[in-house]
Amino acid sequence: MSEERKTCTGVVYTKPLHAELRDDIPVPEMDEVGAVTRTVFSTISRGTEMDLYTGQFHSSGPGTQWYPMLPGYIPVGEVQDVGKRIKHIEPGDYVVGSNLFGDWAGDYCVAWAGHLETVVYCGETHSNLGAERAVKIPDGVPLQHAGVSLLGAIAYHGVEYKVQPGEGETVFVIGQGAIGSMAAQLCMVRGARVIVCDLCQNRLDVAERWGADATINASETNMWEALRELCDEDEPQAIIEVTGEPELLQSVLHNAPRYCRIHAQGMYLKPIEIYIPETLFARHLTLSATCGDRPEMVAAVLDLMAQGKLQVEHLVSDIMGYDQATEAYRRVHSEPDEVVTIALDWR
Repeated sequence: MSEERKTCTGVVYTKPLHAELRDDIPVPEMDEVGAVTRTVFSTISRGTEMDLYTGQFHSSGPGTQWYPMLPGYIPVGEVQDVGKRIKHIEPGDYVVGSNLFGDWAGDYCVAWAGHLETVVYCGETHSNLGAERAVKIPDGVPLQHAGVSLLGAIAYHGVEYKVQPGEGETVFVIGQGAIGSMAAQLCMVRGARVIVCDLCQNRLDVAERWGADATINASETNMWEALRELCDEDEPQAIIEVTGEPELLQSVLHNAPRYCRIHAQGMYLKPIEIYIPETLFARHLTLSATCGDRPEMVAAVLDLMAQGKLQVEHLVSDIMGYDQATEAYRRVHSEPDEVVTIALDWR
């Protein structure tokens, strides 16, 4: 890395359970397939980002993840400059992007450097995609909410590519955080009957407002007994498990009706044992899983948001200044019943 490279301010994990601001983060060089953006908002997600915040690394290989770490994967920014091969965005546009990679950050581990005041999309940070990873935000989508589209794209990946619920089918979605809420709403957009479950009544109240057909509070009742009361014998046709809890996924596998399509949408950090002959084959279950998103999925979700078909306001629990990052992370980690995501304001 050149010593002459510019630096910018960004959020850094220096150790488990501690985030702070530093102003010495290297800024990569833009190239012909790149773009430079000035961040206006960046979204703290509860899933992958909190795993790394608490020290639950996603790789056991030596030298793959370490502190100090540049976290986050949902920057929303104004385009400042673009490479000569970039045609889909131009200076002045607002974009949402994610997942910077590579060893451009010196001693910092890139995982995935979304909370930076300057974000560079280029071959060095985004492999072959470059600025294609920056998706233009359409009119009608508030910038403070736009970052949620990336979490919605993760849900879109599962719903549209794997679950594919048909009109009139019943889908049971377990977990009503950001991805679970978006997955449930995407199923409803496709015409499915949607039943959602969560431990927090306030999240279920929101689900009722956006139109869920039924809700189950798993902290007050047996989830499977309540589901059976709401369904015929061959329902639900699909179950989406979004919590990332291995024990819950195993419970789904043992309680789902025959011929059910089960989709594992959570990030499972512990092994899950499945005896396939009895669990899947004998009961004719289908098990699928997805992780991550692609730019076209983000664009599809942004379009649905612009049309008012997806409700996302409830997923941004608060907006805090970027200089309050330490407290924002503490809240996301310690207030799971109250906080879904927090947007950091960089303006």
